[in-house]
Amino acid sequence: MVLRRSPAASVAVLAAGLALAACQGNPDSWGTGVVKQTDAFGDYSETVVSIPKPTAGPRQFQCTGPFAPNTTAVNIAADFGQANVVSGNVISPDGSTAPGIVLLPNDPALSLEIAWKDPVNLVAPRRVAFTESTAWSVNGIGIGASLADLERANGKPFRIQGFGGNAGGVVADWRGGKLANLGGGCALGAQLALSATVSDAAQTRISGPKSFGSNDPAIRAANPTVGVFWVNYR
Repeated sequence: MVLRRSPAASVAVLAAGLALAACQGNPDSWGTGVVKQTDAFGDYSETVVSIPKPTAGPRQFQCTGPFAPNTTAVNIAADFGQANVVSGNVISPDGSTAPGIVLLPNDPALSLEIAWKDPVNLVAPRRVAFTESTAWSVNGIGIGASLADLERANGKPFRIQGFGGNAGGVVADWRGGKLANLGGGCALGAQLALSATVSDAAQTRISGPKSFGSNDPAIRAANPTVGVFWVNYR
């Protein structure tokens, strides 16, 4: 079975049936696949390529290639192998569940959950969520990133929802910074977590149904770090 990408002037296709073929002597590969390509002149070629296993960290997630805004579940299966993609209900941005896919479900450090704008046909991603132990990062931001890391990547301070409750510590507004526009119509979402060493009094000062600037002295003193993050598509 050949899984095809979205139409393009030059079409490259990975044959999923070959994607998991044994690649002896190369522990960094999932196996081999066949890239079938037709150029602008109609010349056809097939090339056997090694499919790299994305274990070299940190893995930089970008809203391009298999994760472009117009991608589909078929595209992702073509890149990673059908055996590495599992269909099921995933959490949508509004908190509800909808049909989606889990990529690399057996590897928590690399696993991704993808919710779709069209959950029936599994096309056009709405959100990609990462695990709490993920090896992926976005624009250099990963699990455990500090306020300083986030401000540096964003290019400016941002606003955080007060701690406490399900949405506590969620970045409420990047204030027009770089993390609000990752390219490809994507924005970073992040929820910050407090260390167990932060005192009750300090937590109280930064909790409740209001937002705080990341440069607020009370927020800086608490020094929260990224506990979980995701990517939203426009």
